[in-house]
Amino acid sequence: MEEINVKEILDFFVSKLYFILIFIVLFAGLGYFYFAHIQTPRYHSSTTIILVSEQEDTNTTNISMNQQLVATYSEIVKNRSVLSKVINKLDLDMSVKELAEDISVTAVDDTEIIKIEVSSEDNILARDIASEVALTFISEVNDIFNLQNVTILSEAQIEKEPYNVSLVKQAALSGFVGLLVSLVILFLVYYFDTTVKSVEQVESKIKLTVLGTVEKVKDKNERK
Repeated sequence: MEEINVKEILDFFVSKLYFILIFIVLFAGLGYFYFAHIQTPRYHSSTTIILVSEQEDTNTTNISMNQQLVATYSEIVKNRSVLSKVINKLDLDMSVKELAEDISVTAVDDTEIIKIEVSSEDNILARDIASEVALTFISEVNDIFNLQNVTILSEAQIEKEPYNVSLVKQAALSGFVGLLVSLVILFLVYYFDTTVKSVEQVESKIKLTVLGTVEKVKDKNERK
């Protein structure tokens, strides 16, 4: 395999700087256009619920029991019985499975807090679903366990900025992809180009010193 001259290829890249810049601008522009006009923005909204002791004097045992219930309650949040009631209450045009895919439930480590986060194309709907899921879940827990130990810690809010759109960052990332693509293309062109373009290349190939060169003289037809 032929050795690659690093300096030579760097000089080649520099000589094709305009080509690289065109690719960077082109990819950045396409990325900006896609994320600004084609990609559907999505919004997050979240609410948190907390398990509280039914006794006024909370103790370590009660807290430990509540923390053990967090895992169980987290599963109940996305249970069909809860989500089907949310769909009916909000008159949502989606299945239980589709709604479940838009909801994430996480337990805050070493606490009695459960976070319910909803993703939607509509920021108001995301807030409404998060709120309704929490309320329906609390009602469901009361019916199943006959306990009054769950309450809402923080209400869901309407987010104004989509979480999946950041035009400056995404345009910059697209431009970086354009840079990589242009470098790969130029490297392939350089690697598979077998023509000799300079005296230095001739001397490098044949390991001999070139004594002189003859310039190409254009004929009359070429000058026209």
